[in-house]
Amino acid sequence: MKVKLRRLFRKIKRLTRENHIDTIMVIVLVYLAVCAVCYKTLISAGEDIRFVDVVVFNVLSMAGNDYVFTESLPGRMIGILVLILGMIGLSTITGYISSAMVTKRLNRQRGRRKMQEMKDHIIICGWKNDIKGLLLDILRKNKELKASDLILISSTEESKLDVLRDDRSLKGLNILRGDYTEEQTLIKANAKSASKVLIIGENQESLDDELVDSRVFVSALMFRNMNAKCHICAEVRTERYKTYLEVQNCAEVIYADEYTRYILATSTNYSGMSKVMSSFLDNGDGVSVQIIPIEDEWAGRTYGELFTKYKKDKGFLLLGVLENIGVEKEIKHRILSEAQKSTNYGEIVQKLKDVKKLETNAPKLNPPDDFVLGANMGAIILGEEK
Repeated sequence: MKVKLRRLFRKIKRLTRENHIDTIMVIVLVYLAVCAVCYKTLISAGEDIRFVDVVVFNVLSMAGNDYVFTESLPGRMIGILVLILGMIGLSTITGYISSAMVTKRLNRQRGRRKMQEMKDHIIICGWKNDIKGLLLDILRKNKELKASDLILISSTEESKLDVLRDDRSLKGLNILRGDYTEEQTLIKANAKSASKVLIIGENQESLDDELVDSRVFVSALMFRNMNAKCHICAEVRTERYKTYLEVQNCAEVIYADEYTRYILATSTNYSGMSKVMSSFLDNGDGVSVQIIPIEDEWAGRTYGELFTKYKKDKGFLLLGVLENIGVEKEIKHRILSEAQKSTNYGEIVQKLKDVKKLETNAPKLNPPDDFVLGANMGAIILGEEK
């Protein structure tokens, strides 16, 4: 009952914000003023009537009832005038209500049309109780992004989605209510043109972990089939589906229990490990672990040179490198394309073997100073976020 009342109050608030209530109130007040003038005129003409008779006559006449409040010709003429004004006012009120409903529907259609025209956007699938915090963190970590660059797909209650729609800090956020395991829903979100996809699953008590992860797995496969170039990150709750997603070459699989288990285990040996991990990720001071691409000009040079360069010129602490950064299909396609240009059969065979063993986004922490940097690498740094 409380939920329904809150939903009703939100709709009334939204209607008031759109100025429809103000317009309707003005029409009602004008109508009552006209009735008052007519009443005053009839009293001056010697009619023995009440003000409520003038109002009731108009209302009941529009409803189809024969309500007579005066027998005189002037009174009837004024009554007809009041009736006409009342009908105009009622028509205006119903017109505003219809206009509001049509506008709301058109806005939803425009929103869906806008989603289908988006390019290089980020799609978030699922729902968490702290979804607002997650969305704000995504925007904070990606300074170039705006809320209008994000699409949230969720099948949660409309009332919860309305809270996000009304939040000013997420103004412009695109919300698509639907099932992220259905192809039509992903088509509406223009999945084929998305740059990144984050699948977090639905946080609902009625769904067990296995069922939630199975839906995440299905959604990841559908995204991969629709857009082989997008970066897919999936969160799972069971180790089995973590393995399934890794076999399907999902770019990033987050298994929260694994990190929790590691922190708990190391905390028994190292005091303060939880705070260290929190600082690495982001404890609010703007310093955190980040991954930035290494310029192509560094290919063939050493890790030690890059370490010194970053520390001296940028103030970054280089922790390691990330090999084969990017989407696996694109990297393999690029390597095979280069192999086809070679006339050396042995080199071609070697590159085919390398492609077969290729591991994307492979971290190499604290390598020796003489480690030779290659192409398509990222730098793992600890520094202030820009």
